[in-house]
Amino acid sequence: EDLLTEHGFERIHQSHLINLAYLKSYIKKDGGYVVMADNSNLPISQRKKERLQELIGKQLNS
Repeated sequence: EDLLTEHGFERIHQSHLINLAYLKSYIKKDGGYVVMADNSNLPISQRKKERLQELIGKQLNS
């Protein structure tokens, strides 16, 4: 996991480590989840939401 973080991966849940390049959208309702490029929906843990929002904000600003 530490090696992958350097390459655009982020843990969003205990069960899910995602490649941010394939993140299609972030949905805040229903507890929060992401939609990936293949249209799969993955939940975001409560503890990981703030970090994910920061990363998305940085990507939008760059």
